[in-house]
Amino acid sequence: MPTNRKLFVVSDIHGHYTLLKEALDKAHFDPDNPEHLLICCGDYFDRGNENLQVLQFFERLKHKVLLRGNHEDLLLELFQTGQLLPHHYINGTMKTLENLFGKYSIDPLDDTIDFSGKTRMVDRICDFITNTQDYYETSHYVFVHGWFPENATTPSARASASCEAWEEARWIKWTQEYTGERPIPDKTLVCGHMPTFFAHPFDPDRTRDNADIFYGNGLIAIDGGTYETKQVNVLVLEDQL
Repeated sequence: MPTNRKLFVVSDIHGHYTLLKEALDKAHFDPDNPEHLLICCGDYFDRGNENLQVLQFFERLKHKVLLRGNHEDLLLELFQTGQLLPHHYINGTMKTLENLFGKYSIDPLDDTIDFSGKTRMVDRICDFITNTQDYYETSHYVFVHGWFPENATTPSARASASCEAWEEARWIKWTQEYTGERPIPDKTLVCGHMPTFFAHPFDPDRTRDNADIFYGNGLIAIDGGTYETKQVNVLVLEDQL
């Protein structure tokens, strides 16, 4: 039997635990209430200074749905290869490593990182990431990080899409795909990945200072550009699971 739940949806926390907690408290999210479900649309780490606190918060949370963002893919790749690439500096991954392993545990002058002495934390992060989902559906909504695979406009098509297709979709910016028409015929798409202050083509009055939730035709974009604006958006919905 479908059950009604109150959904609290966030995205692109990027290592800002204090801002996340303040926003959830303001939205009256109760982590001990079984009727409250927290959905995060990915990008938990990088750029902020509280990556470990973010990890601990989501690990402890009982009623949750955690989706994978493109930054989780980047972090897994780094753990697997040990290779430091330019995007790890641009995207703030070095700050994440300092938070997780200690300020002086990573030498930024090295091109590679030996994680062999850090396996406990590496395994913990990898377990966290591998337990995330590509997407999540309720009766009236589809939750993703960036977008959805090509032609995956039906439940069966989304369910059968490959892991590679979902990984590619995590990098897609909704501002490049959204046309003003409903992306999915029978449900509303909820996404993050691209800050809503870029919504001005669809919201002419929106400026760079406005990172509030964007409501479009069949689309809700919630990334508040937290790393720049220090704003975490919390979308509150009610729907059947």
